[in-house]
Amino acid sequence: MKRIFTLLAVVSLMLSCSGEKYGAGADKGASPVTVKDVYLDRSLHEGLVTLEGTIIGQCGSPDKCWFFMQDETGRIFVNLKPANFSLPAAMGKKVRVTGMIQGAKEGYQLIAQGVEVR
Repeated sequence: MKRIFTLLAVVSLMLSCSGEKYGAGADKGASPVTVKDVYLDRSLHEGLVTLEGTIIGQCGSPDKCWFFMQDETGRIFVNLKPANFSLPAAMGKKVRVTGMIQGAKEGYQLIAQGVEVR
């Protein structure tokens, strides 16, 4: 009986740690990089990257097709439209995002393939 209770507690904890997934979801196995890394390390622009931070601004239209994410080193524009998915209102929530870095008018943007909202 004690083993069953322990197993249920572990499963419950694991489920509470996972967030809502959108698009392909964020890569759980990837080590996250910072916004500062994106600006300083051009090799990160050659493949998928994962960033973690807080949503500080979001598209106001019903489809919620983009947002700004901030970590301790800076902020970046996250574009959801190319992957054809949206995100419900999530201002102030923590996110983990996987995608590709692309040049933009003012710096860089992350073209998201998947998002996890925590």
